[in-house]
Amino acid sequence: MIRRLALFVIVTALLVAAAVWLADRPGQVVIHWQGWRLDTTVPVLVLALASLALKLVRAIIGFPRHVLANRQARRTRDGYRALSDGLAAIASGDPRRARKLARRADKLLEDRSLTGLLTAQAAELSGDESDAERRFTTMVERPETAFLGLKGLLALAQKRGEQGAALDYAHRAWALGGPTDGIAATLFDLQARAGQWPEAEATLMEAKKRGAMSNGDVLHARALVLLERSRVTADPAEAVKLTLSAHKADSGFVPAATQTAALFHRLGKPRKAESVIATTWRINPHPDLVEASMALAPAETPLQRVKRVEKLVRANPDSPDGHMALAEAALAAKLWGQARTHLQAALAERPTGGLYVLLAKLEREETQDEAAAQAWLAKSTTAPAEPAWVCTKCNKSADSWSVTCPHCGTVDGLVWK
Repeated sequence: MIRRLALFVIVTALLVAAAVWLADRPGQVVIHWQGWRLDTTVPVLVLALASLALKLVRAIIGFPRHVLANRQARRTRDGYRALSDGLAAIASGDPRRARKLARRADKLLEDRSLTGLLTAQAAELSGDESDAERRFTTMVERPETAFLGLKGLLALAQKRGEQGAALDYAHRAWALGGPTDGIAATLFDLQARAGQWPEAEATLMEAKKRGAMSNGDVLHARALVLLERSRVTADPAEAVKLTLSAHKADSGFVPAATQTAALFHRLGKPRKAESVIATTWRINPHPDLVEASMALAPAETPLQRVKRVEKLVRANPDSPDGHMALAEAALAAKLWGQARTHLQAALAERPTGGLYVLLAKLEREETQDEAAAQAWLAKSTTAPAEPAWVCTKCNKSADSWSVTCPHCGTVDGLVWK
């Protein structure tokens, strides 16, 4: 700092001295050139020549830098063009073009943090997972690209079936607090697969605060959590409290309703059990609800069961499952007319193999018409199958509902269809 100040003082003093010296020796200068005449003083001419010389020197010195700057600007422009074209190639599923453009962008931009996503996705698209993993790992080291890097590593871990690593990457991406981009649902899914229900519930609450999941999705997922927590607690009162909360979070969730009803029944509270079943039947009629209602009074006579089913079905009388339940109860009670009425109603809405079997049974027991019974049975062989719990991912069926698919492990993948 002192040196710069001293240099400034010396240069200023020299310039002032030169100016004074020139002022004391004014002189005149006359220039004739191509018919032009210029009259000036010596000091003005000297200053003009000095200024021109200074500009010339600066131009000569700055020329290489100007050329390099233009070259760098051109490389940067071409690099970003390769980057954008490469991302377009990724979107169109062209791995060869994507990798070619990724290499060009890498070479021109000379900053792998900028081209990391393109090169990683190009490598992944072409099947080079090791290169993709290296690229994503490099992205994690830079705060601006850490989320995308973790998301890429998460996808690779899931593809390889590395659930522990995937859970770690999802945790880290979620902890960044930036754009969620589906991470909340993925983290919840991984925690559920690992049986980390308290952690999964905490993720749901944070997702709700951040607006990362819709309110309906949060409520349904919370019902799953509460239901599974109820199954591992040894306290009956705590278990029914949890399942009842699950039922209230998603009143149309059949497994929560049947579990809550069963627990209320064990605690000697049949009316509360019936209320829960009826509430869910009104929203989502299902055969499991009929079975849950029957389990509340296993010693009832066939006629009493007909009345029980009639009371339940009244909450949603037009469902095919309601007609089937009433038909089966009426058949058991030998109420042929009522059974036929409900079987015909179910047939008009949803013909299935099981329905034709019941019609054959009705013909045999009411009219002893074996030919009619055989005609119905023949139809049952080509009729659609009965609804069942089917996984939305692997499309395999399960005997009963569970929080994860017994075949592929998908969380909440079983739907009734």
